[in-house]
Amino acid sequence: MRQSKVWISIGIVVVIGLHAVPILSAGLRKRVWPFLDWGMYKDSRAPGPIQVKKKRIFAVTQTGQKERVTPTLLGSTGYGLHMLYEVPLLRNDSAAAQDLFRRLNVQRPDPFVELRVESETYTVSDTGVVKQDNPVITYRAAPSPPR
Repeated sequence: MRQSKVWISIGIVVVIGLHAVPILSAGLRKRVWPFLDWGMYKDSRAPGPIQVKKKRIFAVTQTGQKERVTPTLLGSTGYGLHMLYEVPLLRNDSAAAQDLFRRLNVQRPDPFVELRVESETYTVSDTGVVKQDNPVITYRAAPSPPR
């Protein structure tokens, strides 16, 4: 019982001692986690304007109904919608558009035939906020093969 307490105490002293490593070695200071030198600031950026892009995907059905593509409609998470579809569609990836059509049109009596990606860029600086409307990107569904 006493010997286990000694080993635990040695372990605690070693962990506390490792906090001195970043101070002693500049090379390790920027590479060794969790002993980074002020880790919250290691990826900071220079001061200047901040840009944010707000984006939405709308799907248009064969009968002309327009519906916003949401994680609930897609059956995914917001992160999945963003990474799998929003980012590729904004980069003009038509394969991602066709994949989104396939996923949205499963067992739909009125299938989606068009996707519209709308976005705005907001720039925040010391003087205020500037909104810039970006061009709408449109994708059409590939014709379905005959049955």
